[in-house]
Amino acid sequence: MNFPREIGLKRTICDNLKQFNDYVGKLNGKSNCYTSLYAFKNRRTDTPWKFDVDSAIIDRAWWDFDEGERGDIQSVKADVCELIQRLGDSRSVRLVATGRGFHVHQLFKRPVTGREWHEHLSRYQRQMANGLKTLDGVGFPAKLTRIPDTYNVTRNRWAVNIPVEAFLSDCLHYPIPTTPNSKHAVLDPFTGDLEGVSFDIVKWVADNPKQEVELEAFEGEIGSAGEVPIPPCLERAVKHDNPKHDVRVALVQTMAEELRWFTDPTSLSQSELKEMEDTIFNYIKGLGWRDFNEYRSRLGIRTNLGYSRSPSCRWFNVRGMCKGKCWRYDGTI
Repeated sequence: MNFPREIGLKRTICDNLKQFNDYVGKLNGKSNCYTSLYAFKNRRTDTPWKFDVDSAIIDRAWWDFDEGERGDIQSVKADVCELIQRLGDSRSVRLVATGRGFHVHQLFKRPVTGREWHEHLSRYQRQMANGLKTLDGVGFPAKLTRIPDTYNVTRNRWAVNIPVEAFLSDCLHYPIPTTPNSKHAVLDPFTGDLEGVSFDIVKWVADNPKQEVELEAFEGEIGSAGEVPIPPCLERAVKHDNPKHDVRVALVQTMAEELRWFTDPTSLSQSELKEMEDTIFNYIKGLGWRDFNEYRSRLGIRTNLGYSRSPSCRWFNVRGMCKGKCWRYDGTI
């Protein structure tokens, strides 16, 4: 397991395995336990208590599949099975049943670092999961993920490591364990055995170069979130009744950037941050998302207010959301 990394929703810096285990031992069963998907090399110079996301040690791809409010776990199982078969390298895959769906980790035999790899990672993950309807999110450098073999207090279920081959043998009828199995600790995507990991993301990128796309000008409406201008691609995405998690994060970060007029978030007062939080919350409240929850919404907003930049046009484009050059085009495509 690589360090340093972040733990918990407050993104506390964790420097070693002892601190990590102490965190899990203290909070497991009392609250949900999270870690950053990636470790980092450097801290930010302006806010040294935070990591520089461009220094993320990208050692895996990651997919989140969610049964949704309808509880359709069979569709989730089918999609996860299809993804693993597409990956074609089950020995590099680690599978976690989260209590609400599955996390699929595909470990890399050689990690990569650098901002250019953010797009390669996103492109790879999206291409592999194309068309899978229960996909709820993919990995990115600032992503937090549930720690395996910890209790999901929201769903009252354990998040457990799953043997991939056993799952693939009869995925639709595979009985998800109700408690962790100590024999499966070697399968843990963070602390387990790396034997058999052979997938090479560097080779995949070399074999699958990015196809350059010439965007047409977008002639539609500007796009808005109440009184706050946002890209039209984002406005369309958030007006579904159950948008993906990364779309919700993008909405908060984009609205926050506009509301603070691109100033450094660390320079804002608590009253200014609270005003921003309320503005974003009130807009989200009116969207009619079927899983809307005030506590989780406010927590998610506060977690993302501190980011100094919102997702780029490239971020939206690799997710198939961009429909052309709009007023906010930033030249990253």
